[in-house]
Amino acid sequence: MSHDKFTPKGNLEIWKVYPDGTKDLHWADHNVITSGMGVGLAYLYSASGSNSIVDYQILNFQVGVSGDINDYGVSTYKLESPLGGTAAYGVKSFVTEEELQPIQNGSLASSETFVRIPYSNIHKVSKTAVRYTLVLDERTANSDEELNEIGLFMRNPTGGASPNPILVAYRPFLPIKKTSFFTLIFLWTLQF
Repeated sequence: MSHDKFTPKGNLEIWKVYPDGTKDLHWADHNVITSGMGVGLAYLYSASGSNSIVDYQILNFQVGVSGDINDYGVSTYKLESPLGGTAAYGVKSFVTEEELQPIQNGSLASSETFVRIPYSNIHKVSKTAVRYTLVLDERTANSDEELNEIGLFMRNPTGGASPNPILVAYRPFLPIKKTSFFTLIFLWTLQF
């Protein structure tokens, strides 16, 4: 009798893409599936959360500036210092920003800025894997601060009146100063 284990895993690639089409790989490594994934799936399978399957989809992400590649794990429930507001992402940015109250460590936190992942950037790449293409275009997130952390969020597993996302995957990475000279593309593959 076999006992299949549910062991989701993921991989993150970060690419700098220049206007002439050339690309440089900045980072490639595994990520951490956080306990938020288990929380979200527990709401789904116990039928105690949202009644809409859309609320269990991974539809938001954040980038931040205070990640520590030596201090993170499955119990990570938030970015150390996520970018906040239009000022951080850019007034002429092409990303869709949302101000939402995330679930952090079992409670609703203060409102934070999230980027919406378009459905066109979510692709099934095998029977058990999904790739998220997260794009910070040439107009987005250009500041003096270096980006060094990213997180994926399940949309609204508790079924809140307005979405309350929960962190389901996280990865700090080597710092990169985002500028208008390139687009930053995160290729994030989750396998279930």
